[in-house]
Amino acid sequence: MRVRALATVAAVTVMLIFASPDVAATADVAAAAAPTAPAVVLINRPVSSLCSGHRFKVGVWYQSFSGGSRAYRVSIWGPRHIRFFYRHGLASAKHWRFWKVKAGRRGRYRIVYAGHRPGSKKWTKFQFIIHARRCSRR
Repeated sequence: MRVRALATVAAVTVMLIFASPDVAATADVAAAAAPTAPAVVLINRPVSSLCSGHRFKVGVWYQSFSGGSRAYRVSIWGPRHIRFFYRHGLASAKHWRFWKVKAGRRGRYRIVYAGHRPGSKKWTKFQFIIHARRCSRR
């Protein structure tokens, strides 16, 4: 199993950790990557570009040993600036929850994850941009 490093957000009080798409969903990986970070909900960092018509993966997982809120929101806006995907709920501590979303047309897709900082009821947002481009067929 190949594991890429987890990258934390610069602010120490931020509760989300970005995980690359092929990170294993184990507490040992999360603990080794960020032992002092107050991370609560891990989020899957999607690819930065792909071919139109292909799928990309978004997901969440609750890091139970950190405590805090399990609440999350995931929204995706397409090239026409219309939100076409939305999920919310409480992240599971047992396994990752993934969704595969199709980039149906060329353009820019905006993925927004939101969660609570520890001790706060305000939503903190993290945004990723995916560029879907036309790929030649061979």
